[in-house]
Order: sequence, then C-alpha cells, then structure tokens
Amino acid sequence: MKHLITGGCSFTSHERVNIHRSETEFMKDHHQFWYYPHWIQKLRPEIKVYNMGSPGSGNLSIARSVIYKIKQLLDLGIPGSEISIIIEWSNYHRKSYFVSKNLLSAHPFEPNTNYATDWISEKEYPSEKGYWLTCQVPDMSRSSLEQVNNRAFKFNQHYLETLYNDEERFIEWLEYFHYLILFCENNGIKLKCFFMHNPFSSKYHYGMLPWNIKPGKETIKALFVDKKLENTCDETLDDLIKRFPYSESNFRMIDWEKYCWFFNEDGIHKNGGVLEWTIRNQIESTEENFVPLYQEYYQYGSQKKTEEALMEGGTASSWGHTSSENYKKFTEEVILNWEMFYDK
Repeated sequence: MKHLITGGCSFTSHERVNIHRSETEFMKDHHQFWYYPHWIQKLRPEIKVYNMGSPGSGNLSIARSVIYKIKQLLDLGIPGSEISIIIEWSNYHRKSYFVSKNLLSAHPFEPNTNYATDWISEKEYPSEKGYWLTCQVPDMSRSSLEQVNNRAFKFNQHYLETLYNDEERFIEWLEYFHYLILFCENNGIKLKCFFMHNPFSSKYHYGMLPWNIKPGKETIKALFVDKKLENTCDETLDDLIKRFPYSESNFRMIDWEKYCWFFNEDGIHKNGGVLEWTIRNQIESTEENFVPLYQEYYQYGSQKKTEEALMEGGTASSWGHTSSENYKKFTEEVILNWEMFYDK
C-alpha cells in the first residue's frame, strides 16, 4: 500500500473535505481533532493518506466520496494494488439531498454550510456545481435547519412523517456497501471498515447510543468506572431479519467478517464500533494527565472539571466523539494490525 483513502463522518474528520480543507491538508488540524487518519499518517508516514471524511455524512455520501477519490487515483495511473480503503461507517439513518445548480437560488450554500457536503475537487469554490444537503438524523425537530432553511426543513419533516422507514435506509446502505466491495475487488484494492457504533442493534434509536443512566454521579460512574455498554450479546441475525425482512438478500451478500471490524467482548457487547471500544478501553484520565474520553471534554481542561460539568448538566452526558489520545490508542491497537498494513 502506497495510498490510503479514509472515509467517514465526524468520527473521521472535524472539517468538511473540499469545503474547509482539501483531502490532503488534514494534518493541519488542531491536535484536539486528530482522529484515525491523522494518526495513521503520523505513525506510517510512508503512506499517502487522503481524508475524505466530513461531519454529518451519511453512509451513502461516505461511499460516494470514497469511490470518487478511488477513480481519481486510478485515472492518474496508480494501480489498485497500491491503494487501500478504510471506512468508518456512520449510521444508516442519515439522509442527504442533492442541491443542483438550478436550485441554488432557493437553497443557497452559505446559510447551509453546517449541513453541506461537497467532496469534489474540480471546482473553483464550494457549491459551484451543486452540493449535498445532509439531514443528519430522522428527528430534525431540534435542528437549526428549521431557522436557516425552513423550506428544506418542512420538506424533510414531511418525508419523515410520510415515507421514512429504517429499512429503506438500511437497504440503500447495503446496496452501496456491496457496490463498493465489488468496485474494490475488481480493481485489486484492499478494503476494511469499522463503525461509529453498533449498526444493527434495535436498542440504538435512530443510530444513537442508548443511555438510560441519570445525569450526574450515575453518569460519571457508568462512563469512567463501570465503562457501561448496552449488552447486545443475545441479539441474533434472525432478530435483524425479522426487523428488516426485505433486506435479507442484501445483507447476506456482504462478507462481514472479511470487510468489517467489530468490537466484541463476551458477555458485554457484540457488533460494536469505535465508540463502544473507546468506552471499554479508554485511557485513564487523572489530574496529572488529563486524557479526555471524548473530544468534547477537552474544553474543561481536567478530569475534575469534566466531572463537575457532568454533575451540573453543562455537557452532553451520554456520548461524544472519541478524543485524540484514545483514537491514537485505537489506531495503534486495532487499525494498524489489519492485514493491509502488513509488510510484505
């Protein structure tokens, strides 16, 4: 491997690719926002990393942006045998709408930057050829999109109330995943995927990690002492097929063991992602060595102040983005042990 393309949501990049930065400029990010692409580039400098991640990206946008970059490298004459792909899948519920040039007057780019992706590089400025408007979760009722683009907000709410269903979004993701696998296989490209968090459990409402612990002391104990996760060990393939019967053939087309890494711990959790791994394998944070569990906790500056904020309800208590130090540990202990990094 000489070239590595990474794709994902805000667990892959804090900035939007080819809006805030190019796919090769991510190492300029503040150390607080160093995730696995940054640590791979730092720890394996002989590999050229292209970070196609963008916050809020759904799985279809992730697949599209990665395929776009693969085609670019192949068109430059780089053989597939020198290219590898790592994808951090988001949750499959996210939906994006393409805003073409003739819709820009009704939906201008600038007010929607917090909901926009535009990964192509052949442009003079973002949205020159259109952009994707990302509706990050099905429940948009608390979203600022209502204020910045009320027409799009009402349209999306109507979609959610009339035709939205989990299985359609699940099917579309599986279709794109299968297409990506075939594309990589046909070009001799290595592919490995992991997940933001468990993609299959019915306990994850709209893809959000469930959390039924009361704010305050119970949350602190659950996060930092018990390192609590939902137990999904009794969930089976039959359970998934019963939920999504139309998806069965799509699901069975994918060799999950070959192409995916899951966090599994007997009696604790199975089919987890980096979020579950981080909670269970977090670096202990002390007052002398403040290593926040989540990137959002950096602002407090110490473990004591973080826990005070949790007690006072000053921060989201359930989950956040894996912090830089914990992502470094994940990269060293998990990612760099995948076959694509073996020296021949």
